Amino acid sequence: MQKWKCDQCGYTFDAYADKLPKNCPSCGQKCTFLNVTCYIPECEMPKGPGFDPRIGGKD
Repeated sequence: MQKWKCDQCGYTFDAYADKLPKNCPSCGQKCTFLNVTCYIPECEMPKGPGFDPRIGGKD
């Protein structure tokens, strides 16, 4: 299970990557869902493949 964020309205929800809806469950818009599963300091996610620079995090 991963946490996803709508790039239109910011709504976050849990889903599997292969089960994402076509439209946002909150705003109903077709959007790009951003994977925000591990963007907290405690996670120490490396900034490599899968890291989305559009979502927080300081260099």
